[in-house]
Amino acid sequence: MKEIFVTREAQKSLKRMQPQRRAAIFAKLDAYARGEAVDIKKMQGNPYFRIRVGHDRIVIDDLGRVIMVIDAGPRGSIYQR
Repeated sequence: MKEIFVTREAQKSLKRMQPQRRAAIFAKLDAYARGEAVDIKKMQGNPYFRIRVGHDRIVIDDLGRVIMVIDAGPRGSIYQR
C-alpha cells in the first residue's frame, strides 16, 4: 500500500468541504493507494494526475510509493489554479 501525504493547500481545501464529500475523497484515495481501479487521468500541461470523485477532483502526484495530494475541490475551479 502506498503512503498518502496531503499538502497544506489541499488540507485547507478539504477542511472547508462538507464531511460527507471529504470522506468520499479519502475513501477514493485509499482505494487508489491499495491498487484498486479508480477514474484517473494524466493532466495536460503539468506532471500531475487527477482522480474523479463525483463532482470533485483530486490532483495528485504519484511518486511511486508515495501519493502527494496537491489539491482537491469542485470540478469547475480545481483546474483554474
